[in-house]
Amino acid sequence: MKSADDFIKHYSNNLATILHDLEPDRKALLALFWTGIIFLVASVPGFVWALHSNQAIYLLASAPFAIVAVYRFYRFSQKKRAYAAEFKGCTIRGLAALIDPHLDYLPHHYIDEQDYHESDIFRSGIDRYRGDDLVEGALGATRFRFSELVHEEKHETTDSKGRKQTHWVTIFKGIFFIADFNKHFQGKTYVVPDARGSLSGLGKLFEKCSSGRGDIVELENPEFEKLFTVYGTDQVEARYILSPSLMERLVNFRNKASTRVHIAFIHSKLYVALPVNKDLFEPKIFSSSVQSGYLRDYFRYLALVAGIVDDLNLNLRIWKKV
Repeated sequence: MKSADDFIKHYSNNLATILHDLEPDRKALLALFWTGIIFLVASVPGFVWALHSNQAIYLLASAPFAIVAVYRFYRFSQKKRAYAAEFKGCTIRGLAALIDPHLDYLPHHYIDEQDYHESDIFRSGIDRYRGDDLVEGALGATRFRFSELVHEEKHETTDSKGRKQTHWVTIFKGIFFIADFNKHFQGKTYVVPDARGSLSGLGKLFEKCSSGRGDIVELENPEFEKLFTVYGTDQVEARYILSPSLMERLVNFRNKASTRVHIAFIHSKLYVALPVNKDLFEPKIFSSSVQSGYLRDYFRYLALVAGIVDDLNLNLRIWKKV
């Protein structure tokens, strides 16, 4: 797996020149945006005077400014999509190839909703589902894929006057990873962020009553159990899967990821959900893109997720599929 030093070399030899060449396009985008803001602000006084004086002449006077503003924002949106596509093709694809030249990067694709649903990690209704930046391939004998995903659930409420309001609740936003675990599991095993320390231990009772994922699996690794709670529909299989070595590797991966990690072992797949509260792999628009800091973060996430194969030693084929 490539290191931070490899990224620095790749940035110096390739990315710096590419990003410098993209700067005129980024600045043209900014010009569209800010001129749109200027025309929008210029239209405001006419609308305010028309509202207070009830005279249409002020509305007519401000309308051209508003029309130009709308057109500028429309063009900004169009050109931003084109710029993002060019940026990703030139930079993110190269970062994925730096991790492994055989990885495929598909910026407009993402993990299928059915595959996400089969993981059974997040059971809330899927009312809105989207994603991008799919990376897929194989490291050693292990095939895997991951992408950014957003899963939202719609909540509708009615106030005291009978008016309906719709709220969108984000259930998951981040990177979702699927890999071949080389065994068909008879049961289902879930490794979720631990909640038993909350409410003076009442969290454990709450989990037993609400999870619906089988029984809590007690394991003999205090460090692991500080970070995770394990549920399983087959206790023996869950303990077999979560060997002392794998538990240690999961602890190390959780500490490296610095975020809550959700994991499921179902059928012959390993599913990993990493919440990330920002849009990854998108170009900078409002600041210069000729800098390595944010791209280093992009590379870190790509390497982190692709590194699950090595971190969890998935290429060690101790089982055969049956």
